[in-house]
Amino acid sequence: MKEFTITKYESGLTLSKYIKTKVDVNKTFLIMMERKKLIRVNKTHPKNFDLLLNEGDVISFYISDDLFKNTTIKPAFDIIFEDDNLLIIDKDDYKKVYGDIKNHDSLLDDVTSYLISKGEYIPSLENSFKPQISTRLDTNTRGLLIISKNKKTLTLINKLITERKIDKYYKAIVKGTFRNKEGILKDFIEIDDKKFLVRVYKEKCENRKEIITAYKVILENNLYSILEIKLVTGRTHQIRSHLAFYNHPVLGDNKYGDKALNAKLNLKHQELISYKLVFPSEGLEHLSYLENKVFLSKKEFIFKFIHKNE
Repeated sequence: MKEFTITKYESGLTLSKYIKTKVDVNKTFLIMMERKKLIRVNKTHPKNFDLLLNEGDVISFYISDDLFKNTTIKPAFDIIFEDDNLLIIDKDDYKKVYGDIKNHDSLLDDVTSYLISKGEYIPSLENSFKPQISTRLDTNTRGLLIISKNKKTLTLINKLITERKIDKYYKAIVKGTFRNKEGILKDFIEIDDKKFLVRVYKEKCENRKEIITAYKVILENNLYSILEIKLVTGRTHQIRSHLAFYNHPVLGDNKYGDKALNAKLNLKHQELISYKLVFPSEGLEHLSYLENKVFLSKKEFIFKFIHKNE
C-alpha cells in the first residue's frame, strides 16, 4: 500500500486523472480498480472516480509497487534557486530557450518536464499554470534566467523588469582596450527581421529604439578586455551589437563579432555570461523574501584570458 497527499498543484484533478499520473493504467484496469475498491480517499472508498480532489486529501493505493510510475527526473539544467514561486537557473550556451513544433529540446521543454515530474505542473488540469521564462537570453549566451511558476509571480517579475527594478549584470571578454575604463553607451537600435539581426545607429528615427549599456573594465591586457556590463535597456542582441558598434565585439560572437579573430583563436563559444541578478529593496509583494538578494552564475569563460600583469 502506498499513500500520497494531494498538493495545491493537484487540487482540482478528478480521482481518475490523478490515478493516471501515478500508475500506468488503461480504461479496463481503471474499472477493475474501482470495482475491487483498490483506492481509498481519506480512508474511505469513493463512490466513483469522478470525485474532485482537494489539497490535503490522502489517496491510498492497494496495488503492487511495480505498477507505479517512476516520475522523478533529474533536471537537465543547473538550479541556482528554487521555491514554490520561481526558478533561477544557470543556462548553458547553445541551448535554445524556446522550442517549436519540430524542436522539443529547448530549455523551456526541460523545465516543463522537470516540473511535471515534481507534480508542480499538470497539463491535464485546466487551471494548471504552465511555467514561463521571465528573462531572455540568446541561444549562445549562458548564465542566469528567471522562470515563473505561477501567474502572480510572472505578472510581478515582468512588471519589475519593465520598470528596470531587477538589475541584470553580464560579463564579457571583448576585443581591444578602452580609453575610458567605465562609461555608459547610448545609441539607437533597429531590428532587421529578414536577416534576424539588429543594427545600431547614432541617430534616432521612427523605427529605432534607444539602447543604454553601462560598462566597466574589470581586467585588460594589450589585446582584450573583460567587462562587467549592466543592461539599462534590454533590447534584442543589445550587448553584442552595441559593443561591436564601438569596435569591441564579444569574442566568439560570429553574428556581430570578428569572425576571422574567432577562427584564429578557435573560439566556438560566445564569451558572454549573464552572471548576476540583483533584486530590489521594495515592491516585491509576495516575493518580499527576495529583497536585496543577489544571485550569481557559476558559468565561467572558456577563453584563457591572460592579464597584462601576469
